[in-house]
Amino acid sequence: MVEAFGCHLEYRDGSAGDGYAVVDLDGKTTGRLLVKPVLNDSDFAPPREVAQIAGAMAEMMSEVQRLRTGMIRVEAELAANIPVSAVQSKNHIADKLQAVMRGALENVHASAAAIYMLDDSTSELKLRAALNLPPERFLEPARPLAAAIADLEALAGNAVVLEDTALLPHWRCPENYPSACCIPVSTSTNPIGTLWIFSEEYRDFTTAETQTLEIIAGRIASELELDVLLKDKTDSHDLTNQLAAIAAQQDHQLPHVKPLLEGWDLAGWTEQAEQAGGDFHDWSMLDDGALAITVGDSDGRQMEAAMMAGQLASAVKSHGRYAPDARTLVNRVNHTFWSTSAGDRFASLAYGVIHPDTGLIEIANAGETCGLLITPDGWEELWEMSFLLGARTDVDPRFLERRLKPGSAITMMSSGVREYLFDEAGPAGIAQFAEKLREHLELPADRILTAGRELLAKLHRPTACDRTIFVVKRRPDR
Repeated sequence: MVEAFGCHLEYRDGSAGDGYAVVDLDGKTTGRLLVKPVLNDSDFAPPREVAQIAGAMAEMMSEVQRLRTGMIRVEAELAANIPVSAVQSKNHIADKLQAVMRGALENVHASAAAIYMLDDSTSELKLRAALNLPPERFLEPARPLAAAIADLEALAGNAVVLEDTALLPHWRCPENYPSACCIPVSTSTNPIGTLWIFSEEYRDFTTAETQTLEIIAGRIASELELDVLLKDKTDSHDLTNQLAAIAAQQDHQLPHVKPLLEGWDLAGWTEQAEQAGGDFHDWSMLDDGALAITVGDSDGRQMEAAMMAGQLASAVKSHGRYAPDARTLVNRVNHTFWSTSAGDRFASLAYGVIHPDTGLIEIANAGETCGLLITPDGWEELWEMSFLLGARTDVDPRFLERRLKPGSAITMMSSGVREYLFDEAGPAGIAQFAEKLREHLELPADRILTAGRELLAKLHRPTACDRTIFVVKRRPDR
């Protein structure tokens, strides 16, 4: 950007000033993305291309900021096994835990704090709240309790003080700090986790300080117990309502109005296995008159999958504004997806660009989606499976170009449809599905899609996966 346009992008914390706003989950501006000239020029105005890139990046940064804020709140609620609240209150459990940890650091003059909670099987410890630690820590997998020697000792009732963590590696300090202290968090009847206090300086924790931390750990346990009592009254009802709201929002975000594109017809269908899920489809017109089509499929269950699907759809729309081709877009979306996860979040994506005047379609795929070319004379499976989004920095998406002839169609399907057909009849299931679509090829796209759905329904198999079918047909010449 410096060489091409003579400017660069700079991020600044705070809401004041000009630039592209980055907002959090509550709609507050947390920072701004500025376009700065290399040379000192008071009359500098960013080129249109740079402004578009900066706007898209600010939008993605806002999405990441919202996801981080929501993730921290969800983790805090999971500490008490509380479902995510549809309305955030001023007394949110995450804010309470933050305040308690802040008081702990001030009392013992330490640098950072973390609360790790036991899972239901008491075999793992998961970070549920933290202060002065990177947000990415929440994305890391839980620590096995059997290997967490310091936590085991603390849960047995003994505070553990590590004056020099480098000399005591067998205690398995979860963060790279010179000194640390581990305190049990327990109710009157059960141990529920540990409170870790970290120091940036080599130091000891006195008896008075450990006693203070034990009192603070008791306060944490009390806060969690209180929220558990509140949860007992509203758990099932609230969770049902929340999932219903998420499902309604997901359905609302699916496209319901077809673009008016002469000579072309398209139809899409998404069905989640549960109330909410990770599948979605989308279409949109690009600035050059081309039509972009998308099928996305995020791993996970319900809320997790729905959140990932929203992140994936947002990244596609943002990058779609300036990516020169389908393969570049998938690579850029993968980089966004990979860089905002801890290596345990995966998804599939098929993205196509249709040039209506010429009939040229370019499609890039990463993951386990399936694509079929249906013609009056036969059918062809368009690509094989590849690396999932988020699996590595470079997924090397499958890429193809086809010039769709009048009277032919392309169908893109999520991994759930592929799995459904394979479980029934293996490779023959895909062939049966393709032939069913070909039998209805003379009909509009929505009727072709309906034929595919009817075939799935006749298989009488339990719906264990989210499913999406997208049909694009080039109408016959008159």
